[in-house]
Amino acid sequence: MNLTVNQAVWLAAALMTYERFKNDQVKSISDIGLVQADIQKRAQSLTDSNVEGARISQHFNGDHENKLHNFLRQINEKNRRLSYPGEFNGEKERPDLKFQDSLTLSNGEEISVDQLIYFVETEYRAFFDNKEWSIVVPKIDFKKIITHLNTYANHPYKSPYQLDEPEKQFYLAIRESGSAAVNELNKLADSFALKYGVKNKNKSRWLTGGNDVVRRYLWNQLKYEEYENVLTSISIFAEKNDEEVQFRISIELDEKKAKQSDFDRHHKILNKSLIQNDQYCYYIKVNRSWDSEVSNEPAPEIQKRIQDGEYKKVQIVYHLTNEQIQLQSLTNEIIYQKLDNAFGNLIEYYNLVIGKVESNLPDKEEATMYDKNMILYGPPGTGKTYNTVIYAVAIIENCSIESLFREDYQTILERYNNYKKSGQINFTTFHQSFGYEEFIEGIKPALDEEQDELLQYKIESGIFKAFCENAQQLKVTNNNEALEIDTRVWKVSLGGSGMNDVKEDCFENNRIRIGWDYFGEDLTEDEEEPTGNVKDILDCFYDVMSIGDIVFSLGDQKHIDAIGVIIGEPEWLVDEEYYKRSRSVKWIAKNIHEYVYDLNGKKNLTLRTIYELKRISTDSVNELILKHSQDELITVEENHKNYVFIIDEINRGNISKILGELITLIEPTKRLGAPEQMKVRLPYSKEEFGVPQNVYLLGTMNTADRSIAMMDTALRRRFRFIEMMPNVQLLEEIKVGNINIQKMVDTINKRIEVLYDREHTIGHAYFMGLKHDTTIENLENIFRNAIIPLLQEYFFEDYSKIQLVLGDNAKADNLKFILDTPVQANAVFKANPDIDIPETKYSIQLAAFKKHASYIEIYE
Repeated sequence: MNLTVNQAVWLAAALMTYERFKNDQVKSISDIGLVQADIQKRAQSLTDSNVEGARISQHFNGDHENKLHNFLRQINEKNRRLSYPGEFNGEKERPDLKFQDSLTLSNGEEISVDQLIYFVETEYRAFFDNKEWSIVVPKIDFKKIITHLNTYANHPYKSPYQLDEPEKQFYLAIRESGSAAVNELNKLADSFALKYGVKNKNKSRWLTGGNDVVRRYLWNQLKYEEYENVLTSISIFAEKNDEEVQFRISIELDEKKAKQSDFDRHHKILNKSLIQNDQYCYYIKVNRSWDSEVSNEPAPEIQKRIQDGEYKKVQIVYHLTNEQIQLQSLTNEIIYQKLDNAFGNLIEYYNLVIGKVESNLPDKEEATMYDKNMILYGPPGTGKTYNTVIYAVAIIENCSIESLFREDYQTILERYNNYKKSGQINFTTFHQSFGYEEFIEGIKPALDEEQDELLQYKIESGIFKAFCENAQQLKVTNNNEALEIDTRVWKVSLGGSGMNDVKEDCFENNRIRIGWDYFGEDLTEDEEEPTGNVKDILDCFYDVMSIGDIVFSLGDQKHIDAIGVIIGEPEWLVDEEYYKRSRSVKWIAKNIHEYVYDLNGKKNLTLRTIYELKRISTDSVNELILKHSQDELITVEENHKNYVFIIDEINRGNISKILGELITLIEPTKRLGAPEQMKVRLPYSKEEFGVPQNVYLLGTMNTADRSIAMMDTALRRRFRFIEMMPNVQLLEEIKVGNINIQKMVDTINKRIEVLYDREHTIGHAYFMGLKHDTTIENLENIFRNAIIPLLQEYFFEDYSKIQLVLGDNAKADNLKFILDTPVQANAVFKANPDIDIPETKYSIQLAAFKKHASYIEIYE
């Protein structure tokens, strides 16, 4: 039996679980925990492939942020259990298996894979129907949090490494206290995240943004991963207000980013009654200041004040003060129990906001309701491009199309444009000259990055490849701070190659340093301003490099000796003799010797102080960070946001020419992370490329240009087609004088269906402008400039059919749009020409467009 690692790990966990049940070893939930190393050892006995520990601890662990499958659940740091059927709504809970294969139990007996699966789906599943899954309560020292806030909240802070004793020891003590407090609150948030199926999205920091003041509060923000774009969250605070320290759990709204629709959605929390307990209350924000007022008003009264504009924002809050802890002599275990109970109560309000109230787990059906590849198709004017805005926002926000149709389109469009600015949405239109080079990658002339005057030919990513790379951006997280990292990677020379005094200082003091000190701090002291390469380098250092970017320190031409993340803005080091320009860096790895020549496209690293390494892929950066990080608290998360790439008029392009090998990679089963994932080596860059799972392709197709039957078969098979036909119901309330627009358009389309086909009907969108301008002049403009030319194209200027569509065949001559008059051959030609001459000639009668009766008689 030739098993993959996926199959071996699941079967190993299932076999070990089966044996425990059959040996009557399972009395409670704790009895089904399996030691991670035992699973690895058993799996290794089932496959010839190498079973790495990371597979069990991360990739197959449904509770880990880097998971690829949901085979296992985490009980504690070293123990796992087999996930039960349906625990993740069937998503990646079990690999594909051959049911007829058999396995050997520890006692030598044989069991078929079919029997093992039957056990898991019946006896093992039934065990969980009657048991309550409990999380091991972590040991949290709440006193460390309280003591830190009581002692140091709002205290000024300096970096201790530049100070003399005893001041240095004082600030080291603050640093140690802050790190310990943050660690305890993070443990609390992580345990809730594990228990309630949410993600700890924003971990605490104990310093303010300028790193010069100790925060008066510590804060962890938790959300369902599928609802990351919803601005409401459930948050945990430890804070000092006045002289009182308290723990607070609240339903928060990020009002700095919120639109009115976000406020309306958030305030659904008022639809559920407030818990009758003195420790629960409303926090009311009356104005735009950060101060909030505590209120116990009834929800209807609060809702009325929101509508009247008196109240801006409302939060539901649970608070536990240090005074209460002291008076009741609460132990760590009881504090945890109280906060856990409050979190469980408040998450129901959060579920109400996001539209999910029955379960503590994300609604997988809604989250996966959209196919990876979709095409909106239909006749012209049916709102296909218009609806791409709604579909794209719905995909990104993981909400239903129906819910967005109830919102104002302008607010949706505003969110759509914001997502475009942030790079989550991209829009392009296919045309006949559009090619592979523009879409995937091509070769273009460019100035050399290190030698500006040298012209070279550069391999450049096309719009879709660049979009996919952006969708794979990394997030590096450590215990004290969350750092957003895009794919921008910089090479920096710290005093040159190899080890030197400048580099040693940078490694020791967590920073990077560059020179050109003679230009001064403000670049104005020298007689001449920086020019050429120096200007470009300084521009990069000050304006282009940003917090969250990765830096690689130059070791030699083919190696780097450190990896870091920029965490600070540029500084001027007054006390340093030289190399005074500096930026703070979180070093992930130092004093390494990593070969990057191949990753950099077989290009040597140069001594130039700073330049961007555009050839190194996101995957390579990810692997290097994971390989070299010595800090167990540092993890690298994949990007879980949804990205939507819109292709308007997809059928107008040469699909084979544009997509090339991508036609296979866009299949859901062939995407990165899928069971049958595929990568191809691109012809120009020679890089391996695959399409991420979080990228959605949304196309539009005008059936009047080309029918689905004429589409590339490979494309048709890989896309879900969503038909969009004319919806005359949307025209119901539109009247131009006594002209019934709905009846008119409906009648025209019925005639087109008979004379041509339904794919060439006329869309309602042509007439939607009449909502705002109901004059006959506007209707005339629509008919003259849109409808008549469209009908001429449809019927190849067969005006007799156009007359039938518009009812002109039964109108008085003065009301006809297409006027027909007999041809008198003798009046036109001399003698009697021996050819067939049309008996009727047609002309467009402009006067008819100005008469209401011309339009009414289309349908009456």
